Amino acid sequence: MKTLFFSIFLITNLLSIAQQKNQLSIKVGNQLFIKPCNASKPEFVGIEIYSRNEIYDKSNVDSLTGKGLSKAFFNTKNLDGKRLPCSMGGRSYTIAAIDNFTDKGITHRIVLLYDYYPLNLIMVDYESAVLNNEIGYPNIQKIGRKKKKK
Repeated sequence: MKTLFFSIFLITNLLSIAQQKNQLSIKVGNQLFIKPCNASKPEFVGIEIYSRNEIYDKSNVDSLTGKGLSKAFFNTKNLDGKRLPCSMGGRSYTIAAIDNFTDKGITHRIVLLYDYYPLNLIMVDYESAVLNNEIGYPNIQKIGRKKKKK
């Protein structure tokens, strides 16, 4: 009986550790990888891109936490938004801010990413993107040493 209890305890702990390692680490300043599009879909489901026509005031944005970015960026009527096109998948982007908002009683976690163009922000509905397998860890290439020829 003790062996069965210990085995169940050990398996439960190992599964918990494995699950924690599989969760994405989302912190402002980290990279988030947007996977290539699913071949059956023309665009991403949980990811959108927003573009501004004019520079926005970043003076009230905390670059360490991302606080104030949503208010500064989205405070305009000259804003164009659409689903992220497949051509922008397969790349890593820097996490600019993480926000939560409630819509119709449902809380959504939104991750804002900097695009390479400074007047764009990529908005990831985190739960939707995870559910649709659209985001992951950045591809990290291992740097190996070349072997010397003998």
